[in-house]
Amino acid sequence: MQPSVFKNNISFSINDIKDRTDPTRVLMCSPDYFDIVDVKNVHMQGHIGNTDKAQVNAQWQSLKDAYDALLANKVLDEVSVIPGAKDCEDMVFCANQTLPWKMEDGSEVVVMSRMRHESRQREVPYFEEFFKNKGFKPLHFNNVKMFEGMGDVIPHPRKRLLYGGYGHRTTAEAYDELATMLQTPVVALELINPKFYHLDTCFVPLSKDSVMLCKEAFTEDGLAMIRQLFNKVYYIPEYEAEKYFSLNAHAFDAHGTKTAILQKGSAITVDVLKQEGYNVVEIETGEFMKSGGSVFCMKMMY
Repeated sequence: MQPSVFKNNISFSINDIKDRTDPTRVLMCSPDYFDIVDVKNVHMQGHIGNTDKAQVNAQWQSLKDAYDALLANKVLDEVSVIPGAKDCEDMVFCANQTLPWKMEDGSEVVVMSRMRHESRQREVPYFEEFFKNKGFKPLHFNNVKMFEGMGDVIPHPRKRLLYGGYGHRTTAEAYDELATMLQTPVVALELINPKFYHLDTCFVPLSKDSVMLCKEAFTEDGLAMIRQLFNKVYYIPEYEAEKYFSLNAHAFDAHGTKTAILQKGSAITVDVLKQEGYNVVEIETGEFMKSGGSVFCMKMMY
């Protein structure tokens, strides 16, 4: 497959895409300076200054404990934490600042984000330093105004194919440069609902053949492309995806163990995950949901 971008229709099947190995290391960022100081998305409205610091720390620790348990059971290979930085109140959402990727030759690179909001632009250098120390080669865009890492880019499980959301925090044009940088085809999906401002809030691939999503987040062209690439599409009701951030779940298959970590209360989503053979871990992330993010936003797989 050529490193092309597909925005309206696709001309290939998933079997045409080369295989890859999914990552098994987790990065988190401690919530030292987490706060809600302005409104960057619709979920933040009414929550400025309205966070409970004790609950913030307890909820973050519950997620860290879940990953540490997976590390102890040899499901994950590493769990790292980067400290939060002053004046970087959203840095805890560490899915956004980068896109780590392993090239076909085995070399590890990391694409650095171009964050929409100035306060979030300050976060990126801390993550660049982390990945440099891990041996990743940083890659930077030349002509892209907005790109928010794995908030908007989600790989197809076990395949060298990327799905890229655009419309709120990432521009469609970013994917032309990204596909060339990573030598990887990209299926670009327009996001049309402000409740689902990142792809990681409305789209969760579960296996090579199955995905769950909120159809209200996408255009009909986008849904058609998704249906063409997955044999099974689970439609999660908008109310559950919005109220519980259920599609900001972190569902992954590492060392033959399927694990899904997500916000408590997502009954329909949990049922789908169990149907697909996932071990489900439900935690509380309500303080972070006030800022527009839950489990998937709070970690990076690399």
